Amino acid sequence: MAPKHGQWPHLQPGELTLLDYATDDTRDVVTLSDKELLILQLAQQVQEQQLEKALLEQEREELSSDNAEEELAIAERELLEARATYTVRKKAAQTVLMTDPILKAVHLKANTPPEKALLRFINRRDELALAHENLASAHNAVLKRVSDLEVENLLINQDNQELVSQLLDLTKQDSSWRERLKDASLASQLDTLEAEHRTSKAQWERMKNIASAIVVGSGLNWADDDDLRALVLDESDD
Repeated sequence: MAPKHGQWPHLQPGELTLLDYATDDTRDVVTLSDKELLILQLAQQVQEQQLEKALLEQEREELSSDNAEEELAIAERELLEARATYTVRKKAAQTVLMTDPILKAVHLKANTPPEKALLRFINRRDELALAHENLASAHNAVLKRVSDLEVENLLINQDNQELVSQLLDLTKQDSSWRERLKDASLASQLDTLEAEHRTSKAQWERMKNIASAIVVGSGLNWADDDDLRALVLDESDD
């Protein structure tokens, strides 16, 4: 069932097309007979039993009390290596078994109904792989755009902080006007503004540090982007 495009107003037409391709299709469901399902189940059980048998046949060695931890670490490593070897052999065997029917289906030399039905699923697999690759690229582009907007927002906040700081510096140059200020309400507003400036400056520093950490941890190539590099390497206390 195709998705309703109204649910994704932020997507481009090309991205919506890719989303349509990636949507589940009832025709993608493989219908197997009871006999085929039983064969697959038994094959899975045989593989699991072969792995268990191989593990049980390993010679057990008594652990020395002096080097028990070291010997245990060696045994665990050998177990992982044996399991990895078994997994590789299993995948290699599965690949060999799959190659022949796939080649027959692709080259239109299939003889049995299952082999003939395989071609549509191969084409569907390729479509999904292409859609996934393009959607992943679009996702990375969105992440880059979000990162750029975050940097832009931080820079705007920094400009605002600098303007407020300049305003306060101008007022500090001649503080005698404070003594002549008779409007208590205006004086209170000025004190509030200065307090908000200090709070906002501290908040800006926290946001800058968080954004810098996000950019570094995102995997983006921030070193080649002037704005991102300035954000990450900025160590000023302005």
